[in-house]
Parts: sequence; C-alpha cells; structure tokens
Amino acid sequence: MLMKATVDDIKKYGEFAYHLARNPAKSSYPTYCDGIKSKADFLDAASRAAASKTSELLLFSIDGNVLGWISYFWIPEDRYLQLSGCNIHRQTEQALAELLERLEISFAGYTAYFGYPGENHEALRFLQGHGFRCTEQSWNHSFFFEGYKPADYASNIEAISRQNFAKFWAVYHTDSETYWNCDRIFETLEDWSVFVYNSGGAPIAAIFLTGANGHFEIYGMEFADGIFREDISRELLKASLCASKRRGAKYMTYFCKEKEKRLLRELGFKCVGPYVLYIRTL
Repeated sequence: MLMKATVDDIKKYGEFAYHLARNPAKSSYPTYCDGIKSKADFLDAASRAAASKTSELLLFSIDGNVLGWISYFWIPEDRYLQLSGCNIHRQTEQALAELLERLEISFAGYTAYFGYPGENHEALRFLQGHGFRCTEQSWNHSFFFEGYKPADYASNIEAISRQNFAKFWAVYHTDSETYWNCDRIFETLEDWSVFVYNSGGAPIAAIFLTGANGHFEIYGMEFADGIFREDISRELLKASLCASKRRGAKYMTYFCKEKEKRLLRELGFKCVGPYVLYIRTL
C-alpha cells in the first residue's frame, strides 16, 4: 500500500531508498547514477517532496514491509504532473497500479510525465500496458568540467536574447505535448542560455540549456530542416560548454539521440545509460 511519508520515514528509510535510486533497474528519473547528484541531494529532494503543497512523497509497503517510496509534483495552472522518484525494491507494478489509481482520482485531466532508465523493465512494462505513450528515447550523458579548457567555436554562432529571439523561433518547432516550448522559454529567458548557428545570416540550428549552482543541462539541439549535422552540432556543443564554464559550471547533463553519442564521447561526455519518457492524460 501507499501512504504519505513523514520526516521520520525519510530518516528511517532514506539509506534504503538511496540504495535503490543507485540501481537503474529499481529506480526512475531523475537518476542518481550520473556521478553528479549525491545522497544529500537525494534526501533533500525527498524532504522537499514531503513538505511542499504541490508534491507528495509516498511510502510503498506490503504486509508492513517498506519496499521503497514514490514522489511526484504537479503544476496546477498547467495541469502538469511529473514523477520525481520511484525507488522500489520489488512489486513495482503493484506500486504503480496503486499510484495510478490515486492520481486518476485526484488529478483527472492532468498530463502525467514518467521518466525511467531503460533498464527498469518492470516499470516500463506497466506503463506500456496502462495507456502511457513513449514520447522520448535517448541516452543520458554527464560532462565534468574539472580540468576542462574551453575550445574555440565557430564565429557564426550567435547568443540569443529577447531582441533576437525570433531567430530561435525560426529553428525550434514543438508539438502540443512539449512543455518547454518557445513561449515558456521566452518568458523565463533569464534562466536559459540559447545559441543559434547562422548560415548566410539565417539561423539553421540551435542549442538551448539551463542551469544553476554549478549543474547545467542541455535541454535540446534543433535543426530547422530536421536533418542532424555533426559538424554544426560540434560547434554548438563547444559554445554551450564555454558559456557554462564562464557561469561556474561543474557538471552538465545532456539527453541525446543515438546518432550524437560518438560526438559526445569525442568531446568528453560520459554515457550514463538509456532514458525513456512516457506520458498519459489522466
């Protein structure tokens, strides 16, 4: 059964839950296998989930034995709900069935986003059998800035501000299910670093990232015509690394496609593992 967790529960079961979070076959995203996030980060996230009015931390137990916990948060104005932790030792499908029943009652009409490592076969089997659609399959990578020396990048790469944001708009095309679309990025542009690659004065590719407190994440790289080009990608990634270094980056995360893995390895990124995202309207 699922029940709300308390501060005492976090103290009592935190070590056990963190051990599960370090196992991609027993956990969800955000992952703690990336060499970036620590046990302290994990426990802080659990405490925030238990204390916030727009999140919840639930213990999962069978016959009185605690087998892990699940957390999620929601944004009421956007009818958005995201899984923020699912660390279960066994009977993951039962835990998710109980969670889904709970969410369907309390969050009808919300869109739920559940991200998992590709290795968590039990969780993925449940999602596939309960109306969730896979909208992303990618490879999670980490970059560590210790010892990094910024490299020169192409002079036709342009930083995006509110004044020239139309150039980014010309490249980045989203569907209705993408949360971070151009409108939302424009509204919070101070939190983002955005670069476009120009050819003949026109933008043909873009990269956009966000971050704070030393940890940055590339949210995406886009090509106006939808055709991936490794040479352009290399320049955009170098620009992103340089910009992040100037802002005090210690780590960077990037979820890339299969065709980008070789380039990331060349630039010094470390592959964490496969990531899949499933969504469903509740």
